[in-house]
Amino acid sequence: MAFDSKKSYYSIGEVSRIAGVPAYLLRYWETFFNELNPSRDTRGNRRYTNRDIAMVLNIKELVYDKGYKLGKASELVKGEPRESDADPKTSEILKLQKEMTRDRKKHAETEERRHLLLREIRDEIEDILQMLG
Repeated sequence: MAFDSKKSYYSIGEVSRIAGVPAYLLRYWETFFNELNPSRDTRGNRRYTNRDIAMVLNIKELVYDKGYKLGKASELVKGEPRESDADPKTSEILKLQKEMTRDRKKHAETEERRHLLLREIRDEIEDILQMLG
């Protein structure tokens, strides 16, 4: 799933797709890892920030890729700095957001040029048709 650079918060479904883990597992991890504590909106829905997504990706890496059990992964997470600048996953997310913004702008410029060119072609065809009668 791509990141929407204009968004400050993500739903549990979006985070589930980003991290590639089921939503029920994210809810379970919240009970096991005190550091993973997304805020809630007025309706009680979870609102994940970039920091929360980075924490989810970190937990996933520890459990899935490195094979740690949840207890050991929890100890490792507690020992790591919480600063968003020190977290490489948060930096990666922000970098991806910038890339998406840049790509979105390029796409918009390309679309605008395409529309202008099509208008010019249409106008030329109309002129030719008028000449022909």
